[in-house]
Amino acid sequence: MIALAKAALGKVRGLPPEAWILIGSVVLLAGFLIWNHFDNAAAIEQHDQAREAAGAAGREQSAEEAVADAFQNQRLRDQRDTVISQAAATESAKPPEARATTAPQGLALNCAIAREDYTPAELAKMPEYQEHCR
Repeated sequence: MIALAKAALGKVRGLPPEAWILIGSVVLLAGFLIWNHFDNAAAIEQHDQAREAAGAAGREQSAEEAVADAFQNQRLRDQRDTVISQAAATESAKPPEARATTAPQGLALNCAIAREDYTPAELAKMPEYQEHCR
């Protein structure tokens, strides 16, 4: 084995200078490509981490807004259901000939929608709202 290594080393030493320049260039190019690959991978990883960090605040704010919206929507649904059930109870307490032709739930829903869509000043100017929703 040692004799084989000595024979190979003897042949390698006998290479012309141009071959050594070519071998050195190939080794240098391979080293540069390997270094470039790992440098690019590190830069990509750094960029991904920076992007995740920058988006974290927005995701947190979005989650907080979603929770606030869910609570607001539930409050509005509860308010609407209360108004509808009150309107149904009021309507059923009236004698049959005095009852509205529109279902009390529909009337209460329309009133709730009007309260969401218009300001109190605008509602005060609407005679239909004053008649049916007060």
